[in-house]
Amino acid sequence: MRRLLLIWLTLMAFCSCLGQESTDTVVTGKNWKEEFKHLRIDYNDTVTQYPKLIKTAFKTIRWVKKALYTYDTTYVEGFDNKWRFTLKCNNWFDAYSGHLTRERMPVIMSSYVTTKFGAHVSYKGIGLGYMLNLKDVFTGKGINNRRWDGSINTSRISVEWYYTKDESNVDIHRLGDYGKDRWRSYEFDGLERKSYGAYIYYFFNHSHYCQSAAYGISRLQKRSAGSFILGLHTHHQDIIMDFDMMAKHMQNYLPDTIRQYRFSYRDYCALVGYGFSWVPHRRWLINVTAIPSIGVRHAHPTSVEGDKWMLSTNIRFKIALVLNRKSWSYGFNFVSDGHWYRSNRNSFFNSSQDINFSVGFRL
Repeated sequence: MRRLLLIWLTLMAFCSCLGQESTDTVVTGKNWKEEFKHLRIDYNDTVTQYPKLIKTAFKTIRWVKKALYTYDTTYVEGFDNKWRFTLKCNNWFDAYSGHLTRERMPVIMSSYVTTKFGAHVSYKGIGLGYMLNLKDVFTGKGINNRRWDGSINTSRISVEWYYTKDESNVDIHRLGDYGKDRWRSYEFDGLERKSYGAYIYYFFNHSHYCQSAAYGISRLQKRSAGSFILGLHTHHQDIIMDFDMMAKHMQNYLPDTIRQYRFSYRDYCALVGYGFSWVPHRRWLINVTAIPSIGVRHAHPTSVEGDKWMLSTNIRFKIALVLNRKSWSYGFNFVSDGHWYRSNRNSFFNSSQDINFSVGFRL
């Protein structure tokens, strides 16, 4: 019971301090029970005689705030507004290219663009949002692709996670000799893909550089700064290509009798990269971030290679443009995640591209 009470007090105090800068303000001469009753919680209070359990919670909050949420205010500062409302438009598509089988059959495919529109509301850093798939709504078709993602951002550490499942049709632009002489497109409904994973980053120049100022617009980058980035990445990928679902005349372009390919594997990688935010004007921010990763890959028994350990190489590339004007913020960003599957028989590169627009208002 004491542990549950400590956790509750820590969460209440932490939520009350989100979005605020640390100060030396103290509260004296007040009844701590009345302050808690009316949710007037000051985690910087070191004078009032609180019970030992509450003191421990406040001490924990102060340490977390100093270690993970402190910036040099000449470079980065938070916004005074508690509420934030944001309209978002997300557009994403996948691309696939490489060579299959020992005959090195070239293949190039791309999915259609999925457009989602939604809104997000947050209070002191805690928010809730919803995105609607416009294409499925207007066409009246069922939802063939799903995507969930989230993140936790601090000055030193950032954690991101995602889940994607897509069963919508793709266009084949190259398959063996098909598309060799000119750009062509054949609609293919035999591709299924599912992926999920997580990133964790550590920013070395964490007092001057703020990644979330560019991609979350939760803070203001006042001066140009960059930072080396070190982290870990784990990723699960499952791509199924069933060429039996193609027309017979298209199957004639295949070099052998194999009609089904599956790339099912999990990556465990270390990543190192660099991000730079250029502030040409106090209202503008331009960010470029490149994060390659390398590690080991475990192909599952259901994969075309069977149960096998291989080298894993991936890259993440990000660009952002932000304009902050009084209580309004406008953002654009592009994020590309690429994964290269390479073995003696197959060389296959797949990537996911995200293009995002946002308009936010703080009050």
